[in-house]
Amino acid sequence: MLLRQTTTYLFAHGISAVLGFVSVILFTRMLTPAQYGVYVVAFGVAGVFSSLLFTWVRLSVLRFESEGRGADVRLTALFAYLISVATTPVVLGITVWVVGMPVDRALAALALALALGLFDLGQEILKARLATGAYLRATILRAVVAIGLSLMLIQAGWGGFGLIGGVVGAYLIAALASLRPVWQGPRKPFDREVFDQMARFGLPMALSGLVFALHSALDRLLVAWLLGDAAAGIYGVAADLVRQIILFPAMAVGSALAPLAIRALSEGGRAAADDHLTRSGELMLAVILPAVVGLAIIAPHLAELILGEAFRATAAALIPILAYAWLFQVISQQYVQVSFHLAKKPRLLVLHGLAALVVNVACMLVLVPRFGLKGAALSLVIAEAAGVVAGFFLSRFAHPLPVNPWPILKVVAAVAAMAVPTLLVETLLNSHAAIDLVISVGVGVAIYGLAVLAFDIAGIRSVVAGRLSRWRSPVAR
Repeated sequence: MLLRQTTTYLFAHGISAVLGFVSVILFTRMLTPAQYGVYVVAFGVAGVFSSLLFTWVRLSVLRFESEGRGADVRLTALFAYLISVATTPVVLGITVWVVGMPVDRALAALALALALGLFDLGQEILKARLATGAYLRATILRAVVAIGLSLMLIQAGWGGFGLIGGVVGAYLIAALASLRPVWQGPRKPFDREVFDQMARFGLPMALSGLVFALHSALDRLLVAWLLGDAAAGIYGVAADLVRQIILFPAMAVGSALAPLAIRALSEGGRAAADDHLTRSGELMLAVILPAVVGLAIIAPHLAELILGEAFRATAAALIPILAYAWLFQVISQQYVQVSFHLAKKPRLLVLHGLAALVVNVACMLVLVPRFGLKGAALSLVIAEAAGVVAGFFLSRFAHPLPVNPWPILKVVAAVAAMAVPTLLVETLLNSHAAIDLVISVGVGVAIYGLAVLAFDIAGIRSVVAGRLSRWRSPVAR
């Protein structure tokens, strides 16, 4: 089930990532760095809004809806979402009159947060109910609509706000298109007792979500504050490009990891959950680590091919650094934090997020004035690495995470076998960016694929043998 679920999520987020590439190619040529910076800042603030208002709802759905055996908290979760929506005037007022953010940018960020919260609520319900087909369709629809609407609004002269408006519209349209699979009956009515449980479990999640959102947005917001919108635009586009490449395979594994771990614990006890976590951790590292190392190697050719001229040089220097920040972030958020969900100890999430946030603030204040955008990227790497260490320590007080060094060593060996020849090829190539990129990626994928089979990572040899056996049987008959 894990591989089937992961494959579906991988396809969904893979298509979304490809369309994300298209967006970056288009919009870094249509917008100036300063205009793109408007979008970067608004998206960062929207992430803070969304986490503060809706994280407790989203994670409560993941925890309670994933238990199976007829669990249905959908209408209760919808009521919780509407309660959060009712508080938005207060959030807007604080943002404008206390923080001092311009009204137009604050309204744009709030609209984006509301649309994102509604879309994420539906997606979490689909994940928890293992409705992977509907999840896939919604993910792809959102990505397609975002490009079309953004193009129309930017062409109409809206600049960075046009990109924001296109993304807002895409989230709303995808949420509306998913109404039937998300809310189809039979549905259990609103349950006050379940709502109270969600609040007790989820409200600490809101604080945790706020902490992690501040941590995630801090680099972009501080870059905008210290260095201006144009610097934030260049930094943001480099971070977005890395996110598109790293996050889609991470989400593919992570989307299946937590719900199945919760169900394994509920139905098979701790041993079943630990077995699932061990297999999932190996699979996640096997998917993420080669993407990170490969991205760091091909960054110059990728930036030349994908980004507009005003963004290329600086982004090419930032991408290899940011790739490792995302590696540590994925491990923290997609794997380590499952421990806190399994133990129903959301307060540990807050401590985990605070550890990374404190390190991030300290590093940013020291490194950004001295090293500029590279300082911001390095600060993020240090903070995310500290978050992994803090998360594993805190998991001892929740559901202790199984640690098996052998799968890790196998993945590292396979990635090393891929990295050396790929780096050599990338160094020698100097013709056309697109051709060089295809050759480098092709070499890396081929060698890593052979290494995965050789080391039998994630039990891939038995999977391939089973598929070949089923394919040969009809042929033999």
